[in-house]
Amino acid sequence: MAGDRRGHGDRLGPRAISHTVALAILAFAALGASHGEVLAGSVRRLTHPAGAVDYWPRFSPDGKTLLFSRCEIPSGCGGAATSGYWTLWTTQVTHAKATQFLTLNDVSATRSNRLLERSATRDQIAFEGVDQRGASTSGLWIVNPDGSGLRQVRLPSSVGNPSYPSWFPDGASVLVTGRRAEDPGPHLTQVAIGTGEPILTLTDPGVIWTGMSAVSHDGTMLAVAAQLPLTGQEYDDSNNQIWIQAVGDPMTEDLGLHQLDTLQGRAPDWSPTDRFVMFESSRACVDGHYAIFIEIASGGEAVQATDCRLDANHGVWSPDGKRFAFSYAFGDPITGRCAGGGCRGIAIARVPAKIRRLGTPR
Repeated sequence: MAGDRRGHGDRLGPRAISHTVALAILAFAALGASHGEVLAGSVRRLTHPAGAVDYWPRFSPDGKTLLFSRCEIPSGCGGAATSGYWTLWTTQVTHAKATQFLTLNDVSATRSNRLLERSATRDQIAFEGVDQRGASTSGLWIVNPDGSGLRQVRLPSSVGNPSYPSWFPDGASVLVTGRRAEDPGPHLTQVAIGTGEPILTLTDPGVIWTGMSAVSHDGTMLAVAAQLPLTGQEYDDSNNQIWIQAVGDPMTEDLGLHQLDTLQGRAPDWSPTDRFVMFESSRACVDGHYAIFIEIASGGEAVQATDCRLDANHGVWSPDGKRFAFSYAFGDPITGRCAGGGCRGIAIARVPAKIRRLGTPR
């Protein structure tokens, strides 16, 4: 892990900041921050499903396959909506032939995350399972890469409905986003996958509201899609920025919580060396489209890595740090190719040379 991650942006201690300060930060964010456009080359579309949505890609530890969720649009998932019925699929990076991996009766398999750390005892997959029997509650599920060992991890009500699991490097615990009924917004909790017991509450909903988050590969830092809590407003993930903090107890420690930069961003993912953070943002696009950006983790210039026309979401690094995968939009509902909404597939591209040069060991 290179350098001090507590770069530019505002740092928050263990207590909530004032409403006045919150408004000041949001006003400053509206002024913008610099970014450079260095688009990735050789974008290769791995999946192109007619009438379906492919989303949330994850590399295997050897970088040869991708795991992702697929949903047939008629089930209610048009575009990138998390509603509808999702199943887990895999595709080879070289041959690009999608194969169904896991289907659960009455459970929609979304937001998977694969354990990449070589120090862990074994490769594992965690995913959010959404009950399709009317309750729409979510649960944490674990499965082995060969489909064996499928089980739901029962979590206490203090965690809330879990989403966006992210592995800690020991393979024994994951980070989840959850929200209790009495909380004004969502928070992050580290939970043990063996027992479901909470290990550590990592954010305070009185200070920050959190969405999708990622644990660094060394297990010491978090990249968090989050927003400041404002009285009278509800959590909205389109208003998130990328925040950075250390792993620890926010009630007793100063975790150095700060913005990576001041502009909108979601779905962070750490580079294999923990030097960079990849994320999606609408900051440079029109018509609500998104692009993938890469920024050094200590803060600086965000480099745009995909063309806005791809409307790219959920970019993730390959284990060797040379490529990244993402979900892209295609098709036109007017033509009938994507009846009921926009289709999405999985694509792969090389990390821009500018970023690869910055990441070269000195």
